Amino acid sequence: MGQVSIAHIEKVLYYLNENGETETLREFGINAETLRRYERKMRFWETKQPKVLLIDIETTPLQVHCWGTWKQRIGHEQVINDWFMLSYSAKWLFDSNIYGSVLTPKEALAKDDARIARELWRLFDQADVIIGHNILGFDLPKAQTRFLMNKLAPPSPFRVIDTLKVAQQNFRFASNKLDYIGQLLLNDKKIHTEYQLWLRCLDGDATSLEEMLTYNKKDVLLLEEAYVFLRPYIKNHPNMGIYQESIEPTCPTCGSTDIDECGHYTTSVNRYLAFRCKSCGAICRSRALDTPLKCKAGIMMPTAR
Repeated sequence: MGQVSIAHIEKVLYYLNENGETETLREFGINAETLRRYERKMRFWETKQPKVLLIDIETTPLQVHCWGTWKQRIGHEQVINDWFMLSYSAKWLFDSNIYGSVLTPKEALAKDDARIARELWRLFDQADVIIGHNILGFDLPKAQTRFLMNKLAPPSPFRVIDTLKVAQQNFRFASNKLDYIGQLLLNDKKIHTEYQLWLRCLDGDATSLEEMLTYNKKDVLLLEEAYVFLRPYIKNHPNMGIYQESIEPTCPTCGSTDIDECGHYTTSVNRYLAFRCKSCGAICRSRALDTPLKCKAGIMMPTAR
């Protein structure tokens, strides 16, 4: 961002609140990407907290011609109508507000998801970390497909946490579906829906579209609870301490400074102090070695296999 001062950014964002985005871009001669960068920088200065976004999207099914219902190979020339987004729901971690939008009946009939794609893109563009259940297999590639189709540039960089991958890699639940995990761990579950709801949404039924959004919002609430429950087991969790710039030892998983020493973490050639976070329960280690200096010369490396 060069030498742009915080005073200038405050001026731009105040003007944005009073006059809207289009007028702000014209008045200050900046583009939308720069404006998003100003918003992220101001948010970081004010909170020193990462923006962690939980998301869930709903899409329409493909409409195709085929000759059967079992072991069919459907070519692209058999596609009658491609899929598009019906709705999205999102919330910032531990924030009470739930964001979300669904197509209007007119947009559904026109298969036009440009408006909600732009809304979701803006949330992606503000996020430091994005969380979803099967986000790597579904929500992220689906969302980015609609960003591309609606001529939107890639959002700013973010890290991704997929709670489905966390469940698959660390546990052996009878089912890794969010609905099952929610019932098993949280005594909560998704709203029951049937396939006909998606068909009614395709037909532009206003009541069904609102029902879809309600279903979507419940999913993101359940996702947040499941993420917090699973969080201590996420070994490659983005390091929250980097965002917070804390001078105290900080839990890399949740950002808390309430950590206690709990033994040692060892590698093939070194030893480090280990700590347990009293807020989230995750284990972390120091960056400084805890191997006595006099012992280092006697530590040998194992041979390669």
